[in-house]
Amino acid sequence: MVWFYKRGQVSLSLETRYDNETAEYVAVVVRPDGRQQPERFLTRKAFRERLLALEQQLQHENWVPDGPVHVLPDGWPHKPPLM
Repeated sequence: MVWFYKRGQVSLSLETRYDNETAEYVAVVVRPDGRQQPERFLTRKAFRERLLALEQQLQHENWVPDGPVHVLPDGWPHKPPLM
């Protein structure tokens, strides 16, 4: 899934997915200058906690959602992941 945020004339995106090869949850923030900040998590709980913290951080930095979430066709678990 990809979320887009804007602040003034610039935007950033947050992509979330599941890496089936490594059995990790992945979050990638793409900053306005093109820098990518990937983070990986072994548990759904840790992943969720980080996403909530990241959402608060973006709000604190005055980023606002820019449209609906985009659902990607890949990046989903092939089988139920461990919690």
